[in-house]
Amino acid sequence: MNSQMNRILGLNLKYICVVVIIATLGCEPEPPELWDGEGAHVSMGFESSREPFDQIPNRPVDEGDTSNGCYYDIPWNDLYVFNVCVATTREISDFTIERSNQYARTGLASCKFMLKPTPLADWPIGEATHRAELGPKYELSVDVYPRENEERWYGLSVLFPDDFIFAETDVAQDLRFSVAEWQHGSMGSPILSLEVIGDKIVLVRKAGESQASEWVGPVEITSIEKEKWIDIVVRTVWSKTNGVVEIWINGENRFTGLDLQTIYHDLEVGGGYKFGINHWRWKDKDMVEMSLNEGITERTIYIDEVKEYLGADGIEEVSPDL
Repeated sequence: MNSQMNRILGLNLKYICVVVIIATLGCEPEPPELWDGEGAHVSMGFESSREPFDQIPNRPVDEGDTSNGCYYDIPWNDLYVFNVCVATTREISDFTIERSNQYARTGLASCKFMLKPTPLADWPIGEATHRAELGPKYELSVDVYPRENEERWYGLSVLFPDDFIFAETDVAQDLRFSVAEWQHGSMGSPILSLEVIGDKIVLVRKAGESQASEWVGPVEITSIEKEKWIDIVVRTVWSKTNGVVEIWINGENRFTGLDLQTIYHDLEVGGGYKFGINHWRWKDKDMVEMSLNEGITERTIYIDEVKEYLGADGIEEVSPDL
């Protein structure tokens, strides 16, 4: 009944509408699918008003707190949680992760990610503000971390608004940050990440062991044009020795790497899919001062059409719905 009405009315299939006679009484997007096994698929379009399921609570400013100020277990939905790190000397409002109707790749909404660096006068004893991401729930019954020789496909669309400030060439490396990364759920850096360096998106890889990794890269993937959606598809075969990484931008293949290390030698799994802003450089006071000298007082991006597919030939499964 619903699928027939969708065809008749020309509605996007990612909505489920309850129709009585000729009046639509309610319309809510489908929640992300819990998935397991070959051909499994996760799709997040940020259309559901039920998301987030919960919010990070306000907390008192504590100048004596030595912690990293991070939250890892507050649910966005059934699959993802907030990964947020804000200095304990600052209000929790120094970050934003929220549904927004200002931009949308498809549908009516996307997800807005905003992060402010810690002011120099409020520098903490613990870690400074550096993260506003969504990441997979560690305790899910499904396996969110890929195994040896497993092939997975990932998609997302990202937009940089008109007031986004690109770091100048001489400081671009120092002020880089990631918009997507594949992290294994334990200590150590992500083995793969898509980072912003100046006005470029680059692929950065790591090699070796999880807590003693070597930096490999960066490889330029695309230039950034403000106010334009960038559709990104990543294919990864996860392996300690024979991995594969392929990347498409707006339907065009931009990178193919064979016989790569995509799982750390000391681990049994590859990276879980995280997205948003990880500005780990802002944990360094000198990097924050450099940002402020560049006129960079915050970072804001928009992400939509986040998808993941387990199996071969998944490019259509993770490309944005047109």
